[in-house]
Amino acid sequence: MTGAGFPARPLYLVADLGGTTLRAGWARAGDLAVSGVRRVAVDGIARFPGLPAGELQARVVDQLVRLLRECSRSAPCTPSALAVAFAGPVGRTGTVVDAPTVWGPRGPELPLARLLGREFGVPAVVLNDVTAAGWRYAAPEGGEDDYFCMVTVSSGVGNKVFRNGEVLLPEDGRGGEIGHLKVDFAADAPWCDCGERGHLGAVASGRGALRAAGVLARRFPGVFARSALSAASGGDPGRLSAEQVAAGIRSQDAFTVRAVAPGVRYLARTLATLHIALGVDRFVVMGGFARAAGPPYLRLLGEEMAKAGDFLLPPAGAAGLLRPGAPDDDDGLIGCLRLLERTHSSRGSSPRPAVPVTGTS
Repeated sequence: MTGAGFPARPLYLVADLGGTTLRAGWARAGDLAVSGVRRVAVDGIARFPGLPAGELQARVVDQLVRLLRECSRSAPCTPSALAVAFAGPVGRTGTVVDAPTVWGPRGPELPLARLLGREFGVPAVVLNDVTAAGWRYAAPEGGEDDYFCMVTVSSGVGNKVFRNGEVLLPEDGRGGEIGHLKVDFAADAPWCDCGERGHLGAVASGRGALRAAGVLARRFPGVFARSALSAASGGDPGRLSAEQVAAGIRSQDAFTVRAVAPGVRYLARTLATLHIALGVDRFVVMGGFARAAGPPYLRLLGEEMAKAGDFLLPPAGAAGLLRPGAPDDDDGLIGCLRLLERTHSSRGSSPRPAVPVTGTS
């Protein structure tokens, strides 16, 4: 009991493990924000591209446990439960099926929820990161107008559709796989982290945009030399970063926009297909790359959606459908918190997700 005889609110540990950044913190039920947030670069394939998947998996799991331990020690009391948003396919029981952007293709399956539950001695939920983010934006009690699609553009590309406060996934959680739709059928199409060529994630993600900018810079060195990207990288395409490419989009640098245009076009056509097929009337665009690229990125995406010939577009065009995610980096963390609040009683019973929490990105 606390205060004037009121029971203490449960405290939760939450983490968001993406292809580039690992975030973790703690929060009490009902909090509007997550406290004590720590962010570190993921010890995965982006940092150690030459290591085998099994070794990368062990590194990432150790890193996750260490960071959650640090957050637990900084919290004011013992956590009641924990949840982790994960950038990859996750089975209903919290088993990570694959993680192309984290430890590459063909990694062994990982019963992460069971491992974390044993490690911390509390109920643990593991779910896909885009699904987790969607719980931040879904209305607590649903509603007829609560129909939207989460779209992430970060290390990879993924989506989830929410309606009336629930994520639209079947029992086995299949869905939200747009990042692994083949869109480029050229023999030399870029490789996706999953090991296949020409997937949407390979051309439209932050990593795909960086790759495209490097290719264009080497093909047209004179044009590159006059660009904002050249100034940012010291004239060396090999020193470019995804952050610099995002900044180039934000400043509407002509070379950068030209470089990323094919990937934006493929993504726009895919979203237009979802809109005309499902009638979803709101796309919340999140992810580190999309957030860093800012409003000019959404404008480019909307312009390309309009060109796709979607006759269901509202009078305002595709711009009326596209909404930016929150300006912070906490979608997965706050989404995990909201899910735990939905599924974990004040008595400390085990979280019981009412919907499948699987999916991919």
